[in-house]
Amino acid sequence: MGCVGERFVDMSEEEMLHTLEEHHRTIRAGLDEIRFQCAAPDPNSGDLDAARSRLSSASLARSKFVSETVVPRLLEHADADLRDELSKLLSVLQAKRQISCAHVTTWTRVTIEADWNGYRTAAALIWTIMECQIDLERRDLGDRLTP
Repeated sequence: MGCVGERFVDMSEEEMLHTLEEHHRTIRAGLDEIRFQCAAPDPNSGDLDAARSRLSSASLARSKFVSETVVPRLLEHADADLRDELSKLLSVLQAKRQISCAHVTTWTRVTIEADWNGYRTAAALIWTIMECQIDLERRDLGDRLTP
């Protein structure tokens, strides 16, 4: 399978769907790991830092895959309505990435340890945003990649 930068050029739409589903599974596993961490009465900073880093990496990889591989492929044969829909999806994806980045910047190890309950509340909002994005991608992209 060829690769130009981060864009997989020889991937079939079925392979793209499988890869997108793998990204989603990895993100959901990361969310579950952080939820588990957040159930504790006090933060385990080392484990939480590692889990947050893995989740951020997984989310970024998924975002890049969608924006640099899936959407460009779908645009190759898109009509005006689909182009508009994909443009909106990319805008939503970018806005949600900005919210996520702000969350990560705000909630450092120091701020989490200082306000564990505040972090857990803020994290729950981010989890919802991430899960909604996965649902949106499954609906809007998954249906289009299904053979």
